[in-house]
Amino acid sequence: MKVGIDVSKLTFDASWVVDGKAIHRCFDYTVENVDSFVALLPKEAHVVMEATGVYHSRLALQCYEAGLSTSVVNPVVIKRFGQMLFKRVKSDKADAELIRQYAEAHEPDLWVPSDKAIHDLKQALSWADDLVREGTMANNREEAVRHNAVPSKFVLGEIKDFRKYLKARTKKCENYLKATVKKHFPELYDSLQTIPSVGEKTTIEMIVVTEGFTKFESDKALAAYVGVSPTTYSSGTSVHGRGGINRSSRGRTRQCLYVCSWTARRSNPACAAMYERMKMAGKPPKVIGVALAHKLLRQIFAVGMSGQDYRAECAY
Repeated sequence: MKVGIDVSKLTFDASWVVDGKAIHRCFDYTVENVDSFVALLPKEAHVVMEATGVYHSRLALQCYEAGLSTSVVNPVVIKRFGQMLFKRVKSDKADAELIRQYAEAHEPDLWVPSDKAIHDLKQALSWADDLVREGTMANNREEAVRHNAVPSKFVLGEIKDFRKYLKARTKKCENYLKATVKKHFPELYDSLQTIPSVGEKTTIEMIVVTEGFTKFESDKALAAYVGVSPTTYSSGTSVHGRGGINRSSRGRTRQCLYVCSWTARRSNPACAAMYERMKMAGKPPKVIGVALAHKLLRQIFAVGMSGQDYRAECAY
């Protein structure tokens, strides 16, 4: 039995079929109500929900711990499925029914919760991203104030103090990330940094994103997720669009790899050889940078999956 669930901040709607009759229930999103909902379902039920930020995580975990088969689906997949069926109604009830219909038509992969340490690291990494963005906003604000006809000394002083605060918080967060990764993934932490041009920040980023190199089965899947794999846009004889990379994924990881590519062209033998080949072929600098980032990612994946240190003779 497939159960479609549409999750929001305060409520969740569920849809399933019993004896050919569609059943819809709406629950307040509390731990007790989730337990009551799970008690209504048979053990063979397969619950399917969209990945809605962080709101789905508690419900998915409770269903998983209750022994129910659980799947978490990309919302874009559900949206495209609804468009294929020419759905015109948008409501929580209709969304729950649509998710159920998708689960009945396709067999979604089962979801397995991440380790608690990974959950903690992901939240800390997200907090570090927020601190960096706050710092950028403070810098931009200071620039705007200084260009004012009469800059406010009070505002400039407040911005200066705020930047000191952000710097201290960022340092504390970075130290926590480093200590936690070294505690739970000591071998990976050391082996990844044997790759020339891969430093501490990139190592932590890759370990967290790949969940200790357990989330992806191939380097191609990881490259597609990070957004360093090339794409094409063409059709027939009339459509010949310019290719590029997929920017809908995690930009921080791609940024880390791209920055590493700046030194990889000198310190990493395999990347240096690729850089010279592409430069001689007249490729644009950004294209070369993305290609080197892709090369580095494949090296990182190989070292992370094997658990062995980097070996230059195996990197080409």
